[in-house]
Amino acid sequence: MKPYDKNYLNEKINEYNNLISLGRVGNFEIKKLNNNSEYIDGYMYRKKDRINLNVLELHGPNNIWMRISPIEIESSYMFIKYAKGKVGVVGLGLGYVVQELAKKQDIDEVIVYEIEKDIIDLYYLNFKEDKKIKIINKDAFEVEGEEFDYFYVDIYEYKFDYRVVEDYEKFNNIHKINEYLFWGIEHFLLSCKYEEIVWVYVPELWMEMSKKIFSALQEADLLKCYRQLDENLVSKVLSRFKVLLDE
Repeated sequence: MKPYDKNYLNEKINEYNNLISLGRVGNFEIKKLNNNSEYIDGYMYRKKDRINLNVLELHGPNNIWMRISPIEIESSYMFIKYAKGKVGVVGLGLGYVVQELAKKQDIDEVIVYEIEKDIIDLYYLNFKEDKKIKIINKDAFEVEGEEFDYFYVDIYEYKFDYRVVEDYEKFNNIHKINEYLFWGIEHFLLSCKYEEIVWVYVPELWMEMSKKIFSALQEADLLKCYRQLDENLVSKVLSRFKVLLDE
C-alpha cells in the first residue's frame, strides 16, 4: 500500500529527477547525490535496504532544506491524499508537494508562502506557471489572512519541533482554516502515550490520517523498523496542544 510501496517511491523519485535540473540561485543550490547508503531513512522508520537512484537535494546556507527521497514522499502522502479545495502551504522547497497537489482535480487553488526569493526562482527554472498555484514571496507570519479548506506547514526540516504548537496558534490567528496540518503530525500522534492523548481533543482528521499511515506501515512490514520520537518531547508538545485543542 502507498506510501510505503517501493515501486511507488522509485516512480516518484524518477519522475522528479527528470523534471528538475541542477542549478544555483544566490545562496541556494539544487544538487543530485548518489544514494550509496545501505539503509533507507524513511518516514518513521529506518530499514536496511537500498533505493538505487540519485536523490535531489535543496542546499541552503548551512543545511539541507529538502530532498526528494523516501522521507519526503512518504511523509507528505496523507496530506496530499486528503487535501482539497483551497489549500495553503508554508514552505516551497523543491516544489514536490505543490506539484502533487496541483495534479488533483479536487484542488481549486494552492497558495504557497515562501520567504526565500532564491528558492522561488529555482522553482520557476524547472516548472511553468500553473493557474492553480500562487506563490507569495513573504514571511508566512506577516501575510494577509485568507480562508483555507486545508493548510499545511512544512518548514521543520524533517525534525519534530516544539514550534509546531506555536505555529498552529499563529497561523490560525492569521487565517480562517478548516483543516490544519503540519509535517510529522502522524509520527507525533503515534508516539503519544495512550494515557495522555486520551484526555486531549484531537481533530478527527489527524487521528484518521495517523490510523491510515499506521496501517500502511503494518502492511509494508515496517513496524519492526519503526523509530519512536523522544517520549519527553512528545509529552510536552501534547500538553501544549491540549490547551489549544480543548478550547
